[in-house]
Amino acid sequence: MKQYQFKLSVDSNRKVLAIEDDHDETVGYVEKAVLKNCEEQNTYSYTSTRGTSVVLGLKRRRFKDMNISKYIIVTDDAQHVFKEKPGRNLLQFKIVGEVDDHHMKVEENSDGDMEAHIDKRYVATVKEKGPNGNTVIMADTKLDDLSMKFGIIVLMYFMFKLYKREAWDVANLLE
Repeated sequence: MKQYQFKLSVDSNRKVLAIEDDHDETVGYVEKAVLKNCEEQNTYSYTSTRGTSVVLGLKRRRFKDMNISKYIIVTDDAQHVFKEKPGRNLLQFKIVGEVDDHHMKVEENSDGDMEAHIDKRYVATVKEKGPNGNTVIMADTKLDDLSMKFGIIVLMYFMFKLYKREAWDVANLLE
Protein backbone atom coordinates (compact mmCIF):
# COMPACT_ATOMS: atom_id res chain seq x y z
CA MET A 1 0.00 0.00 0.00
CA LYS A 2 1.08 3.52 -0.81
CA GLN A 3 -0.09 6.41 1.33
CA TYR A 4 -0.82 10.01 0.35
CA GLN A 5 -2.06 13.00 2.30
CA PHE A 6 -3.75 16.32 1.58
CA LYS A 7 -1.76 19.44 2.50
CA LEU A 8 -2.95 23.02 2.08
CA SER A 9 -0.51 25.12 0.09
CA VAL A 10 -0.58 28.86 -0.59
CA ASP A 11 1.18 29.47 -3.87
CA SER A 12 1.48 32.99 -5.36
CA ASN A 13 -1.68 34.26 -3.63
CA ARG A 14 -3.76 31.24 -4.66
CA LYS A 15 -4.77 28.37 -2.44
CA VAL A 16 -4.24 24.86 -3.70
CA LEU A 17 -4.40 21.51 -2.01
CA ALA A 18 -1.22 19.52 -2.56
CA ILE A 19 -1.34 15.72 -2.60
CA GLU A 20 1.87 14.35 -1.12
CA ASP A 21 3.18 10.79 -1.01
CA ASP A 22 4.69 9.17 2.09
CA HIS A 23 8.09 10.74 1.22
CA ASP A 24 6.54 14.26 1.33
CA GLU A 25 6.90 14.55 -2.46
CA THR A 26 4.04 16.35 -4.19
CA VAL A 27 2.30 14.21 -6.83
CA GLY A 28 -0.45 16.68 -7.76
CA TYR A 29 -2.58 19.69 -6.90
CA VAL A 30 -6.32 20.27 -6.41
CA GLU A 31 -7.95 23.63 -6.98
CA LYS A 32 -11.34 25.13 -7.79
CA ALA A 33 -12.38 24.98 -11.44
CA VAL A 34 -15.24 25.87 -13.76
CA LEU A 35 -17.02 23.42 -16.03
CA LYS A 36 -19.99 24.09 -18.30
CA ASN A 37 -23.31 22.73 -16.92
CA CYS A 38 -21.76 22.03 -13.50
CA GLU A 39 -22.30 23.69 -10.14
CA GLU A 40 -19.51 26.24 -9.76
CA GLN A 41 -19.05 25.65 -6.02
CA ASN A 42 -18.72 21.87 -6.62
CA THR A 43 -16.22 21.75 -9.47
CA TYR A 44 -12.54 20.95 -8.93
CA SER A 45 -9.46 20.16 -10.96
CA TYR A 46 -6.55 17.85 -10.24
CA THR A 47 -3.24 18.37 -12.02
CA SER A 48 -0.46 15.83 -11.57
CA THR A 49 3.15 16.94 -11.44
CA ARG A 50 3.47 15.36 -14.89
CA GLY A 51 0.83 17.80 -16.16
CA THR A 52 -2.07 15.37 -16.57
CA SER A 53 -5.27 17.27 -15.80
CA VAL A 54 -8.70 16.06 -14.66
CA VAL A 55 -11.70 18.30 -13.96
CA LEU A 56 -14.69 16.93 -12.06
CA GLY A 57 -17.93 18.76 -11.48
CA LEU A 58 -21.35 18.02 -10.06
CA LYS A 59 -23.82 18.48 -12.91
CA ARG A 60 -26.46 21.11 -12.21
CA ARG A 61 -29.52 19.31 -10.92
CA ARG A 62 -33.00 19.87 -12.25
CA PHE A 63 -36.12 19.01 -10.31
CA LYS A 64 -36.72 15.71 -12.16
CA ASP A 65 -33.25 14.34 -11.34
CA MET A 66 -32.84 15.94 -7.93
CA ASN A 67 -32.26 12.64 -6.14
CA ILE A 68 -29.67 11.18 -8.56
CA SER A 69 -26.49 13.18 -9.01
CA LYS A 70 -24.40 13.07 -12.16
CA TYR A 71 -20.73 13.97 -12.28
CA ILE A 72 -18.95 15.28 -15.37
CA ILE A 73 -15.28 14.34 -15.69
CA VAL A 74 -13.19 16.07 -18.32
CA THR A 75 -9.64 14.98 -19.15
CA ASP A 76 -7.22 16.23 -21.77
CA ASP A 77 -8.83 14.03 -24.43
CA ALA A 78 -12.23 12.81 -23.23
CA GLN A 79 -15.38 13.49 -21.24
CA HIS A 80 -17.02 10.92 -18.95
CA VAL A 81 -20.26 10.89 -16.97
CA PHE A 82 -20.44 9.09 -13.64
CA LYS A 83 -23.69 8.81 -11.72
CA GLU A 84 -25.17 7.61 -8.47
CA LYS A 85 -26.84 4.23 -8.25
CA PRO A 86 -30.60 4.89 -7.91
CA GLY A 87 -32.06 3.73 -4.61
CA ARG A 88 -28.69 2.92 -3.13
CA ASN A 89 -27.79 6.62 -3.03
CA LEU A 90 -30.39 7.23 -0.33
CA LEU A 91 -28.48 5.00 2.09
CA GLN A 92 -24.85 5.25 0.98
CA PHE A 93 -22.59 7.09 -1.43
CA LYS A 94 -22.06 4.97 -4.55
CA ILE A 95 -20.95 6.32 -7.92
CA VAL A 96 -20.27 4.29 -11.06
CA GLY A 97 -18.84 5.08 -14.47
CA GLU A 98 -16.53 4.00 -17.28
CA VAL A 99 -12.99 5.29 -17.90
CA ASP A 100 -10.83 3.96 -20.75
CA ASP A 101 -13.02 0.83 -21.06
CA HIS A 102 -12.65 0.13 -17.33
CA HIS A 103 -15.60 0.06 -14.91
CA MET A 104 -14.94 2.35 -11.97
CA LYS A 105 -16.91 2.36 -8.72
CA VAL A 106 -16.48 4.78 -5.82
CA GLU A 107 -18.49 4.07 -2.69
CA GLU A 108 -18.77 4.50 1.04
CA ASN A 109 -17.51 1.46 2.95
CA SER A 110 -18.82 0.07 6.25
CA ASP A 111 -16.36 2.26 8.21
CA GLY A 112 -17.72 5.43 6.61
CA ASP A 113 -14.62 5.94 4.44
CA MET A 114 -14.54 6.26 0.65
CA GLU A 115 -13.33 3.25 -1.38
CA ALA A 116 -12.52 2.99 -5.08
CA HIS A 117 -12.60 -0.10 -7.29
CA ILE A 118 -11.58 -0.52 -10.93
CA ASP A 119 -12.97 -3.58 -12.74
CA LYS A 120 -14.12 -4.96 -9.36
CA ARG A 121 -10.55 -4.77 -8.00
CA TYR A 122 -9.90 -2.64 -4.91
CA VAL A 123 -7.54 0.26 -5.66
CA ALA A 124 -7.84 2.85 -2.86
CA THR A 125 -9.45 4.05 0.36
CA VAL A 126 -9.68 7.69 1.40
CA LYS A 127 -9.85 8.14 5.17
CA GLU A 128 -10.88 11.47 6.64
CA LYS A 129 -8.87 10.90 9.79
CA GLY A 130 -5.63 9.07 9.08
CA PRO A 131 -2.98 8.13 11.66
CA ASN A 132 -1.69 11.73 11.80
CA GLY A 133 -5.17 13.32 11.90
CA ASN A 134 -5.06 14.42 8.24
CA THR A 135 -7.05 13.05 5.32
CA VAL A 136 -5.11 10.17 3.78
CA ILE A 137 -5.37 8.07 0.64
CA MET A 138 -4.29 4.45 0.99
CA ALA A 139 -3.74 3.16 -2.54
CA ASP A 140 -2.77 -0.14 -4.12
CA THR A 141 0.84 -0.09 -5.30
CA LYS A 142 -0.36 -0.78 -8.87
CA LEU A 143 -2.33 2.50 -9.02
CA ASP A 144 -0.14 5.11 -10.75
CA ASP A 145 -0.33 8.33 -8.76
CA LEU A 146 0.27 10.36 -11.92
CA SER A 147 -2.66 8.73 -13.75
CA MET A 148 -6.09 10.10 -14.60
CA LYS A 149 -7.73 7.38 -12.45
CA PHE A 150 -5.80 8.53 -9.38
CA GLY A 151 -6.94 12.10 -10.12
CA ILE A 152 -10.56 10.97 -10.34
CA ILE A 153 -10.28 9.23 -6.96
CA VAL A 154 -8.78 12.36 -5.39
CA LEU A 155 -11.55 14.57 -6.79
CA MET A 156 -14.35 12.12 -5.95
CA TYR A 157 -13.43 12.62 -2.29
CA PHE A 158 -14.83 16.18 -2.55
CA MET A 159 -18.10 14.80 -3.94
CA PHE A 160 -18.14 12.23 -1.13
CA LYS A 161 -17.80 15.04 1.43
CA LEU A 162 -20.64 16.94 -0.27
CA TYR A 163 -22.85 13.83 -0.14
CA LYS A 164 -22.08 13.38 3.58
CA ARG A 165 -23.01 17.02 4.31
CA GLU A 166 -26.28 16.73 2.39
CA ALA A 167 -27.13 13.41 4.09
CA TRP A 168 -26.45 14.99 7.49
CA ASP A 169 -28.74 17.93 6.64
CA VAL A 170 -31.55 15.58 5.58
CA ALA A 171 -31.13 13.49 8.76
CA ASN A 172 -31.38 16.64 10.89
CA LEU A 173 -34.56 17.73 9.09
CA LEU A 174 -36.17 14.37 9.82
CA GLU A 175 -35.43 14.49 13.55
